[in-house]
Amino acid sequence: MKKLFVGIGLTALMLTALPQESFAQQCSVTVGRVVPITGPLLDMGRETPWLDENKLKQINATGGLQVGGKKCMIKYKIFDSKGTMGGSGQAATKAILDSKVDVVFAQGTPDTTNAPSELCERYKVPCITSNTPVEAWLFGPGGKPKKYSYTYHFFFGVPDLVANHVGMIKALPGGFNGKIGYLYPNDPDGVVFASLFDPTFKKEGWKPVDPGRFEQGLPDFSSIINKFKRGRVQVVTGVLAPPDMQNYLQQAAQAGFKPRMYIIDKGTGYPEPMRALGKHGIDLLSVNFWSPAYPGKSKFSGYTGQGLVDKYEKENPGKLYSPPLAYTDASYDVLFDALQRAGSTDRAALLKALGTTNLDTVVGKVKFNAQHFSVQPLGGAQWRKNPKTGKLVKENVFNKVYPSVKKTAEMRVYQK
Repeated sequence: MKKLFVGIGLTALMLTALPQESFAQQCSVTVGRVVPITGPLLDMGRETPWLDENKLKQINATGGLQVGGKKCMIKYKIFDSKGTMGGSGQAATKAILDSKVDVVFAQGTPDTTNAPSELCERYKVPCITSNTPVEAWLFGPGGKPKKYSYTYHFFFGVPDLVANHVGMIKALPGGFNGKIGYLYPNDPDGVVFASLFDPTFKKEGWKPVDPGRFEQGLPDFSSIINKFKRGRVQVVTGVLAPPDMQNYLQQAAQAGFKPRMYIIDKGTGYPEPMRALGKHGIDLLSVNFWSPAYPGKSKFSGYTGQGLVDKYEKENPGKLYSPPLAYTDASYDVLFDALQRAGSTDRAALLKALGTTNLDTVVGKVKFNAQHFSVQPLGGAQWRKNPKTGKLVKENVFNKVYPSVKKTAEMRVYQK
């Protein structure tokens, strides 16, 4: 049976010179973290490596994680996905073939999770992925679900995403005229989201103004904005990377276009691009794929989501947390829990234990199904500025789909 790395760093000569108890077997498990450190999705990796050090230093300071009858030191290596499919494939290849890591973590949209997942299947390496909608990870180009044996995934599902969007639109104070503008680019997220949202919105009787799938990195949104203005659009939905979101909103403001509601996913999940937007970002809505409003607690670190955020922001003055902080924390907990239940670093035992995961984490309960994914809760978020502190905050303003995610403020119309 193939084993995770177990090393005994002693020589035969030393065996004759030192007491026998000094030669207890030493165990080490290395995690290869594929994450965007540069490129258009770099905001998803901003807490790296603080979160790794925070998670591992306490465990390693005690000699490692107890796995069966031995202690295992947990190590990590960072591999930059560059926020692209090609970059993540190269990063995962380096992790698996060059560094020979024992487990791969990958997170940050399909551009970072999908290629590593496929490579882990090819090379039979355990893999834990997150921060990609389940369907964008699960379904292949032909619309058929992939079959995974080595990869386990946890994040929100598109049906919950759609339910949150529809619910937030219906909850818009004062309602709207039924005209919805689309901002769905020609990338994996945009194509999947448009194919699911469009029939749903039409079923509600709403009338879309769809400019079509545009290329990521579009410098000029004027033709799209003019279509929205001519179509009397009052609600705009989309899924944009931070650079596209910034370009679009600044150009919309310059053109005098201000709908009653924006629901923009992806770029709105992260504080630094929201700060860069300045006043244009206030009152933007998105799904809340994680905040301290989520239920749950870390089994291995003891903190709630709020405790994790407080620790991060205390140790990183002036910085605001982002959701990957919690999903990476939870990924480590899932791995630790599986190793302990397996009682071994044997790959087959670890994979079997991952398949029976039923664990409370800071992102809620993680419980993988037969298709190797766990659906996590969702809420509806709106960005505000705290009037007393001036600090940018993400309020959870909609929780009808998952009441366990606490509501922290009331929804309001965009910049009214």
